[in-house]
Amino acid sequence: MSEARGESETARGGAARGGLEAWYFCLRLLGGRYAFEASHVTEVVRLGPLTRLPAAPAFLPGVFTNRGEVLPVLDLGQLVGQGSTPLRPSTRAAIVHCEPWKVAVVSDGVEGLVSLPLRTIEPPPAERAGLAEFLSGVGRDPRGVVAILDLPRLVAAARARAVPAGGQGA
Repeated sequence: MSEARGESETARGGAARGGLEAWYFCLRLLGGRYAFEASHVTEVVRLGPLTRLPAAPAFLPGVFTNRGEVLPVLDLGQLVGQGSTPLRPSTRAAIVHCEPWKVAVVSDGVEGLVSLPLRTIEPPPAERAGLAEFLSGVGRDPRGVVAILDLPRLVAAARARAVPAGGQGA
């Protein structure tokens, strides 16, 4: 019931601005703009020193401690075989929560929240290589094209690739 009320309030607000909108969290990765539903992001942090894990795949360059919690760091470029994201003292990571997993997604840069008119969101391209494998849509805003990632599917794939079949991983 409250969800329906929320949708209609969102619709009215969006209608006043010329159409329905949705909020996404936007990162710069691999030379492009990628976003996922804003509700998955809890905070953006400066990535501290990483502790490498023995035998961890390249897309998990390590773990770090944030507010007393040890979090795995996910490098999407490495996950999809498009090279690693350089880790510098200035590197930022978005802490994302995909039930039951919480990870830090490393990025080249953070744009933050963007509002995309729903009418501009198109289905993902038929090509399913690289990060396109995890796209749920492609939107547009005044800054250009935004590729929308299916973050729960992406995190589940990372976990499946990190933990061998029958493994007891986290």
